[in-house]
Amino acid sequence: MKVLAGGDSFVWGSELSDSPHGGPNGYSKKTFPAQLSKKEYCCVAYPGIGNKEIVHRILSHLAWAKKPNLVIVCWTWPSRDNELDSDVHIKTLQEHLEYHNIPYLFTCADNCVVTGKLDYTNWFMFPAGTEEWQTKDPRGFYQWARENKYPVGKELHPLEEAHAAAAQLLKDKINEMVKEYI
Repeated sequence: MKVLAGGDSFVWGSELSDSPHGGPNGYSKKTFPAQLSKKEYCCVAYPGIGNKEIVHRILSHLAWAKKPNLVIVCWTWPSRDNELDSDVHIKTLQEHLEYHNIPYLFTCADNCVVTGKLDYTNWFMFPAGTEEWQTKDPRGFYQWARENKYPVGKELHPLEEAHAAAAQLLKDKINEMVKEYI
């Protein structure tokens, strides 16, 4: 199964052991999207980019590359695009993937990207916190990892343990969506 992943430093794999500053392929193979691909994996994520650039990178890749079995996107903070929300960018990619019959799974770093104005059928939100101080709404990857006290690097990126646990949480949802099981 070929997986194409987009996002920011969390999908790139900043601070993971195989890519602390950009490994041999630039990105880590230990991120949760990479762990969900058993054959081909391509990552177009990059640290610090905004949601508009995430869409641009994925669409550019799709224009010339073999059609993936699945696209996984972890949306970042809308403020990186100097916007209040990223709905227009998310919807652009969502419509493109649906038009071309490309299965996709969206998640996010932080639930601030979820406005309630989009179709969230193909989204995975991390379970809401149970402790009083934790986020009660479904969470993004970063919120979930930090609030569950997974180890983080010096720059606060969740490390391998969080990515492995996230991959396990996402596995069943992805197996429902694609014909070739992971």
